Amino acid sequence: MQISEPAEYALLGMLERQPMHGYEMFQQFQEGILGLIVHLEMSQMYAFLKKLEHLSYIEAELEAQGSRPPRKIFHLTEQGRAVFQAWLTTPVERPREIRLLFLLKLYFMQSIMPQQVSHLVEQEMLACQRFLAHLESQRLPASSTSDTAFLERVVLSSRIHQTRALLDWLRELQEEFAEAR
Repeated sequence: MQISEPAEYALLGMLERQPMHGYEMFQQFQEGILGLIVHLEMSQMYAFLKKLEHLSYIEAELEAQGSRPPRKIFHLTEQGRAVFQAWLTTPVERPREIRLLFLLKLYFMQSIMPQQVSHLVEQEMLACQRFLAHLESQRLPASSTSDTAFLERVVLSSRIHQTRALLDWLRELQEEFAEAR
């Protein structure tokens, strides 16, 4: 078992900032920017917290609440912090992962390690450039006229254009961060 959902990293990131109980995490998730990036139902969140606890990435302590049942306050373990930091500082490899994973990384990087945001964007640009070079090396000659070859060229062309657009967006993002300093 390992982390497989973007929301699981988001939960680790929230706990990197401060320990909190599940309902508090859910409220912050839903009311903030994280909810715009990743959809999370309360039942999913509790299942993810249980999984992260099983992986020893988080621990819970019971907190008394007077006459109400005690609540669990979750916090990161050292292992969880290491997993989160490694994930946070590693660029995503595929452009399709930018919409979720990169935006999550950017969100947490800006609040946890703002001095590293520019480096994260640079690393992401390099990863996209490598992926673009890989895609461009697969171009089929226009002389291939079968329906399959035509469709392969169309799909590849679409992926190339999407990756170029992402690179343009990352360059704009990099300029915005440079201007903001």
